[in-house]
Amino acid sequence: MPLDPVRLALPFIAASLAAAPAAAATPDAPSPEAALDAYVAGLRAGNVEVLQALFLPDGQFCTLAEDETPPVDCRRFAEVLGSWAARPDPEATGRVLDRRDATPSMSAITYELNFGGDRYVDQLLLYRTGAGWRVVAKTTAVR
Repeated sequence: MPLDPVRLALPFIAASLAAAPAAAATPDAPSPEAALDAYVAGLRAGNVEVLQALFLPDGQFCTLAEDETPPVDCRRFAEVLGSWAARPDPEATGRVLDRRDATPSMSAITYELNFGGDRYVDQLLLYRTGAGWRVVAKTTAVR
């Protein structure tokens, strides 16, 4: 029987989430949408603590580029959150385009973010933890 990498990764992700300390700035978001509202508020204010509370440090952030090499570039959230907060955008907005719940504690969201003069279309994977909803993966494309 072949090994399924997704099945192998899920227990690791769950253990990482359970072991992750709750930051003081963690919004106690009752829904994935509320977590994403806090995300946009953090981008508007340039508040890295809010972003760190919402994004799992070892989670994955990938960008898709057209006609570039490599076409996909992935990094850990811990590597990029500071740069997001370093350029606050008081006019940043976001909206949920689609939400799919795989379980009551796992949600996949297609999200449109307007930030820094660009429009992004994101695919986000969120998990509910004791500290609220947290983003564990984000793939984005600039439109």
